[in-house]
Amino acid sequence: MALAGRIPFVQRIETDGGVKLYFRRGAHRRSLHSPDGSQALRDEVDSILAELGKVDRAKTPLPGTVGGMIKAYNASADFLGLARSTQADYQRLLDEIDEDAGDVLLIDVTPAWIVEMKNAWASRGYRAANLRLQMLVNALEPAIVDNRIRADPFLRLKKVKRPHDAPEPHPIWSDDEVDALIALAMDRKMPGLARAVALGRWAGFRRGGICSIPLQALITGYDPEGRPHRRIYWLTQKRKVICDKPEDPRLTAFLAKTPNRALTIAYNARNGPWRERQLNQAIDRLIEALAGQGKVRPNLTIHGLRHTRGVELAEAGASDSEIMSQLEHRDGRTAQIYRRQAERRKLADSAQAKVDAVVRLRLRG
Repeated sequence: MALAGRIPFVQRIETDGGVKLYFRRGAHRRSLHSPDGSQALRDEVDSILAELGKVDRAKTPLPGTVGGMIKAYNASADFLGLARSTQADYQRLLDEIDEDAGDVLLIDVTPAWIVEMKNAWASRGYRAANLRLQMLVNALEPAIVDNRIRADPFLRLKKVKRPHDAPEPHPIWSDDEVDALIALAMDRKMPGLARAVALGRWAGFRRGGICSIPLQALITGYDPEGRPHRRIYWLTQKRKVICDKPEDPRLTAFLAKTPNRALTIAYNARNGPWRERQLNQAIDRLIEALAGQGKVRPNLTIHGLRHTRGVELAEAGASDSEIMSQLEHRDGRTAQIYRRQAERRKLADSAQAKVDAVVRLRLRG
């Protein structure tokens, strides 16, 4: 007996042998075997929907669990206010945490349990462990504030320490290494890539900023005496911090001798804006080629260009606030890292100068 009206989620495909019926909801698709328009077909569709409902409910985190807190964090203003690229990075970590511990009840989230998770994640590396711990803090913070988690389990927790034999993650570049990378990019007819290196080294931009900073950010400003000079004025995409600083003369000179071919300052081979992964790969290829010739160290990174700028500012005597403003930080804590690096270099140079002086005295004697 045929039923009045069409049955939802039933798709009809005409074939040489007639019409085949399929169930289709979102990405889920399967063949149907009951006659079209029959009660049996409706029952078959209802059975599939009930089965999918069980799967959906099984995937939905229960209230009062770590998974429930992760879901709530995904809908929070703190998460939604992040840049999309940051959201994607955070989401990968949150999905892993949900898989590892989503079913854990909040009453079981204790300092001992947090240490257990920390030790388990430490096998993935110190940075990976610390990032996951921070994501867990973000997700569980509301439950700590309203006492669903009775005591702050992160209160005395220390980060996973960087191994003593681990290489520096973003070593600073020497001027010769920067020059070699820019020269190779120009030799390969890639001025937009050379500009990307220049923006990292002489303006200290992050990778995302290098990819997206527009030509319109280069403006004419005026110094306190009213004299015109080049400035960079831009709202950074990731941190939403105002960039308003004089353009380094080395960057000014380099941009003047390379062509503008896109709406962004740096650009790819198609004269379009770089994507972050694409830029990473292009820089890595240059580093690999030059490392094979012994012109650069193989462990250099694009983010190391920003570190190089930060250390340069610290060595020049810039204050934490000045470094913060130059590198578009929200606070001065990161500036202290550059200051410590600069201080180590200064002390190492001073120590060697003293050794050289002693050697000269001995040679005279």
